[in-house]
Amino acid sequence: MKRNFIIKYAAALGMTAFLFSSCDKAEVTPPLGDAGQTWVKILQGGTPAAIIKDPIDFVAIPKTLTKGVIDIRRDVPTNAALNTTMTVIIKDDTAAVTAANNNYVKFPTSLYTLTLSDGVTKVGGEGGTFTVVFKPGEFAKQIYINVPDPTALDPSALYGLGFTITAADDGAKIANAKSVIVEVGAKNPWDGEYAVTGPMVDAVNPALVQWNGQADATDFSNAHGGAWQMHLITIGATQCACFQPDLYGDYYHPIYTGTGTSAYGGFALVVNFDAANNSIANVVNYYGQPSSNTRSAQLDPSGINAVQGNKDILIKYFMIQTNQPTGNNPRTMFDEKWEYVGPR
Repeated sequence: MKRNFIIKYAAALGMTAFLFSSCDKAEVTPPLGDAGQTWVKILQGGTPAAIIKDPIDFVAIPKTLTKGVIDIRRDVPTNAALNTTMTVIIKDDTAAVTAANNNYVKFPTSLYTLTLSDGVTKVGGEGGTFTVVFKPGEFAKQIYINVPDPTALDPSALYGLGFTITAADDGAKIANAKSVIVEVGAKNPWDGEYAVTGPMVDAVNPALVQWNGQADATDFSNAHGGAWQMHLITIGATQCACFQPDLYGDYYHPIYTGTGTSAYGGFALVVNFDAANNSIANVVNYYGQPSSNTRSAQLDPSGINAVQGNKDILIKYFMIQTNQPTGNNPRTMFDEKWEYVGPR
């Protein structure tokens, strides 16, 4: 009797578990049927426009962007919806480019070409529209950006191309992922954002020292232990200019006077790299060698003066100012670490 009771009890538990399992499956995966909605979107898109950064090497080799591919998709709920023809309109959105960053340069059509998927056409030049036709069974179309000669770009500029879905037929809805901006800049391997630290000695005015957030500290300085922000901007295949973006927005080297932030007027580095061994070949003054105020730049050979494995740069250099008592000897000695933060 006891054995029969155990068998009957176990069978009852098994039936109960089966019933609960059946209920769970019915609730979790209800059939979608024809009640679903077709959506159109751009992969990596957003509202407002998502920014896709796709820098290219500053060399005379044609380049097709690999990150900045405009990939248009339709997400359909049924096979019946997939087997229809759908038309999507995409705007060459110059307004979105300006809204995203006033410093973007609109990409001149003379500097790039487009490769369009079958079924994609464009009407008008800058600010025109693309018509994207999905044939039955198709769910993806692409627009590729080609740069025939990257050395024709202004390496100090960032170019922007904007794409925004504005309409779709066949009852489709436009997703939030509807707009992208492709940012294109010609950059050599050393181009990027850096955090600058290290001692500085001025033989003419010892009160002048390296700026490390003593006054007018920026968000960047606070986040990087008092370092000042520097952009190395490509101006040639192996050449970069030192740009200070947050304090001055210009080619300057910030200093601390003892009471506030200042800068050496008419002085900023242009760095020439040796690509063979990833070292620094020499430096010159951005404003002239010498500048109108007799300032020039010179590499200090006692320094390491090379790029490290983690992309940090160790550099020692002089500022020479011949109209000062130091004459042809260094007025200011810099011993700096440029910590690589990331692409600018």
